[in-house]
Amino acid sequence: METVIWFLKDEEGKAQVKLCLQELIQRAKADPLFTQLVELIFQALEFVEKRGMIHSMTEFFTTPLEGNSLYSIRVIKELRDHPPLLEFRVNWRGAGAFRAICFEYSLEDVQMLVFTQATLKTRTYSEEFEQFIKKSEEQYIAFMKSPEKHIFSQGDEMDE
Repeated sequence: METVIWFLKDEEGKAQVKLCLQELIQRAKADPLFTQLVELIFQALEFVEKRGMIHSMTEFFTTPLEGNSLYSIRVIKELRDHPPLLEFRVNWRGAGAFRAICFEYSLEDVQMLVFTQATLKTRTYSEEFEQFIKKSEEQYIAFMKSPEKHIFSQGDEMDE
């Protein structure tokens, strides 16, 4: 089954996760810590698309770093106490912990990971992240009521 990452748009037509990633890319232009974080995020997204959600939850994403060291993390995990929401995770010391909330949706023989909200955490507990969980739960309910309103809406493409 093919796995596709989909960035859900809000009521205003904006994909919050894409906006968060764009902000990180801008920060990466001036800060090597963020350069490394952004690189790892995009490698981990590619890992999820290639390996699928189940493998991304059970296998470690591992990639070499400068200096002959390895970076390793389980990039997808269930969001505790908030099923069916999942959490996409990439950490980099000094930059923070990138967290994106997503959920699974199957469409014919395509497994979609629908990304709703994202943030960069600098502490274990984040009030902003808790608010994003609530918003994501609302987005999940709205999406499941009528997925056709969200997928392939006017001008959208799968590889967006």
